[in-house]
Amino acid sequence: MATLQQRAEAARKEIGVLNAQIEKTLQSKRDGTLVAASQKHLLAPIRGPPSQVKCRRTLKGHFGKITALDWTSDGTTVVSASQDGHLLLWDALSSSKKEDVKLKSSYVMSVCMEASGQFVAAGGLDNACSIYKVGGPDKAELKTELVSHQGYLSSCKFFHSPTKMLTASADATSLLWDVTKGQIIDTFAEHKANITEVQLVDKNLYLSSSVDKTIKLWDVRSSAREGSAQTFTGHAGDVNGVSVLKSCSTAEGATAFCSCSEDGTVRVWDTRAYGEVARFGQVSQQSERDPFSDGDAGFTSISASMSGRLVFCGHSEGSVVCYDIFSSSKDPTYVIQGAHEEHVSCVGVSPTGDVLCTGSWDFNLKLFA
Repeated sequence: MATLQQRAEAARKEIGVLNAQIEKTLQSKRDGTLVAASQKHLLAPIRGPPSQVKCRRTLKGHFGKITALDWTSDGTTVVSASQDGHLLLWDALSSSKKEDVKLKSSYVMSVCMEASGQFVAAGGLDNACSIYKVGGPDKAELKTELVSHQGYLSSCKFFHSPTKMLTASADATSLLWDVTKGQIIDTFAEHKANITEVQLVDKNLYLSSSVDKTIKLWDVRSSAREGSAQTFTGHAGDVNGVSVLKSCSTAEGATAFCSCSEDGTVRVWDTRAYGEVARFGQVSQQSERDPFSDGDAGFTSISASMSGRLVFCGHSEGSVVCYDIFSSSKDPTYVIQGAHEEHVSCVGVSPTGDVLCTGSWDFNLKLFA
């Protein structure tokens, strides 16, 4: 009789065979590539980093690992979250601190800024989303706490209004909230493992990435009981981040997005094709990790340029990797080696498109332009 280890190994081999069959079938359905499209439109490849791009500011002030960041809609303010239990609001032009928000829990893992810059929200291992009013003459005021998740809060976004909030958790669910009433509007529960990030697509759609190796597109106009609108599969490891390609839009909203994974790849997806349209990097098997461990996590975060052509990824080795989605090579267009001394936990292109902010476990943020 086969041992449990032998059966597990046989199952892994069978999964490998099935994945290869799926990939072969998907390849047969693809009638074009982004590379072919770029050549048709005579788009020249980008070779190396622009000579003028360099670190313009280093934002120092945290005393713990930085876990998340976000921008105001005008690109003048950055908010950062750290395991020192503080949110810091920074003037991106002068690098000075504008405000310090002391949190109830130091284990914060997500942060977001409301478009007007009047509110910030954060959450983490306390399983709650705390919303603060900022920017006034007095210290930040805790307005409300949204509590219902059964796992740590991994991501949060104001849903196009200070009165609606979207939260995601390690309990594999995402919740849409009425902030004013502190009540759940709807629950979206289809993932099989921790949700790592949510990103808004348009006024009705959002994306969620997960440790279950999938990305899901949700339409809040549909009842959660109807399930997700689309599910994207292909990654062989945890999907750690997702970013919308805002330039790839129709009247109905953005149609393309990119993702990064612990499997060592960055992928570009299109909702009209309902599948992958480009892939970069080399697939490598990564073991599951604790979010607070110092183990190798590969790609940790992702953010697309305003044009949608360049994709920036934070890496656990301290570098920032840039890919050109129209490149015929799977290799990076360029790499900012030693961007940080430790794990790069978050990256974010400013809404104005001219600055890349990175956050790290070395306690610092950097602005590249």
